[in-house]
Amino acid sequence: MRIRYLGFALLTWFPGVLHAQSAAQPCSAPSLRGGFFAPKQETYSPETKLTYTCDNGRKPTVKGWWATSTCQNGKWSHEPQCIGSIQACGEPPKIPHAVIIHQEYQEVFAVDSEVQYECEDGYTVEEADGNKSIFCIAGSWTEGPTCRTGPGTGHSGSTVGGTDGTQPGGGSSTTSGFNDRDSRPLPTTIDHCGAHPNVPNGIVVQVERKFLKYQCNAFYTQVGSDTVTCSSNGKWSQLPICKEAFCVLDLAVYKSSGFKLSGVEYVKEGETKQLQCIWVDWWRIFRCTNGRLTYTQCCHANDIYYGRCR
Repeated sequence: MRIRYLGFALLTWFPGVLHAQSAAQPCSAPSLRGGFFAPKQETYSPETKLTYTCDNGRKPTVKGWWATSTCQNGKWSHEPQCIGSIQACGEPPKIPHAVIIHQEYQEVFAVDSEVQYECEDGYTVEEADGNKSIFCIAGSWTEGPTCRTGPGTGHSGSTVGGTDGTQPGGGSSTTSGFNDRDSRPLPTTIDHCGAHPNVPNGIVVQVERKFLKYQCNAFYTQVGSDTVTCSSNGKWSQLPICKEAFCVLDLAVYKSSGFKLSGVEYVKEGETKQLQCIWVDWWRIFRCTNGRLTYTQCCHANDIYYGRCR
């Protein structure tokens, strides 16, 4: 009987302890792309520490080449993640009179990461849609919000002139600066712009929520950024250009020069192509430089090997 009463007393005195134990949830194994972790399990008990590292060319979102994450109430803190250094962003910009909310500090942020700001008391966001977030797109942060003072806040620069929008002594106040900023299109998701734009001699190789990535076909070189974003006005950012990067070799032109082959060959910019002459072990070397084709005489294989072919 005494033991039963003692158990009842413990339940009465320490309900918070029992509640905390029941609230703690295990974690499932994280989905880590571009890296690996240990120990490997299907589920992890609360407060379990996980160690992970990333493949070459990638790194954890925290400082160092390896990182640890802890299972806390069913979630990993922080979420294990490996990011590419080229497309990643550094720390978010500091905005006057604003602080970043709901975000642990990270040294680098993955593509498409979102960071939200909150203005201090007396300041508001002067954006057309009240946007308070910035996004990591192709290695750069999008333009952040501006926290400005509103009427009656008592801060400097809050309102110039009377409440009717006129300057003291007559005349309208100057607000073109605000209006220009408010009308500036903001980056948004790519579905807002509709079908993917066509880049001649190029293809889309990566589709993310907030950007497209293009790659030029073989024998073409890229001019401009390979990343295309969508703005709130429904327009795509400037598209890359896939410029010809090859020379055309028409063998019919050199038929009298001792070639066995005929037809058309293509030589990439900055590369060479070796074609056989009519004699055994004799070759002619073609080179494409700045879109212009140059070539050597027919040389013996030994001369080519020792670099004596001109």
